[in-house]
Amino acid sequence: MWTIRQEQTDAFRQYHLQKFEDEMVEHLKKFYPQQWKAMGEPDGRRVIRLGIEQAERYGLTNRGPVRFYIELMLMFGSYFDTDLQHPWATAVLKDAEAVDQVVRADRLFAAMNMYLDQVVEPERKHLIEVLQGLTQARIEDYLAPAVNREEAFLQGVLSACPLRSQYLGEPVLRRLIRHAVELARHFGFNSDKGTALMFVLTFVGGHGFYKDPQYGWIARGLDRERCPDAGKRIQELSSKSALYLGHVLAGVNKE
Repeated sequence: MWTIRQEQTDAFRQYHLQKFEDEMVEHLKKFYPQQWKAMGEPDGRRVIRLGIEQAERYGLTNRGPVRFYIELMLMFGSYFDTDLQHPWATAVLKDAEAVDQVVRADRLFAAMNMYLDQVVEPERKHLIEVLQGLTQARIEDYLAPAVNREEAFLQGVLSACPLRSQYLGEPVLRRLIRHAVELARHFGFNSDKGTALMFVLTFVGGHGFYKDPQYGWIARGLDRERCPDAGKRIQELSSKSALYLGHVLAGVNKE
């Protein structure tokens, strides 16, 4: 009787994972050219591998559902599944009743489209203008004057993105602001500009932006060992963020 050894099974799985990864590289190059260019292939492949791993946690193992999951990572950040900004995704992915992965993927697609139609698309033009402004001016210029930093950030985001802010609600926005404050403290940023940068990156790139492989340039820019001077790191990250937003905006404006 012929027996398939575990190492043969592992080798077979690895072969198909590598084949899928290569296919995804070509897919992302074609459909997300600006983001792929900004990432580069090494970080892009890390995103794909992370996506395969995370999708499997939710029972998504077939080619189509996994590809869609990875596309969502590029749209909303690699850790969108646990991000307070995307409750629609978390609800579907953690729904115990959607045991069939095709059904789960279909529900996720429907929830995404509802979110895009109701929140993102109506505000897209305005958001582009805001992001363009951020690339041309100081981040702190977009903070409304208020009694304290948290109130300033809250008023700033309510003004810049009213629909998305209304969708999330004030309690969630405050939690995101506090998350950004904690990140700023962790990375040694004590200035308003450093904290504002952390909040903008959280809001645009997702709550896990600092460890997201598609933003490898952020992780390198945050590295205190590479550059101990907090002011220089803030300036460098601000400049690179502007360049990245420029790449993304170029792609958006062509759609």
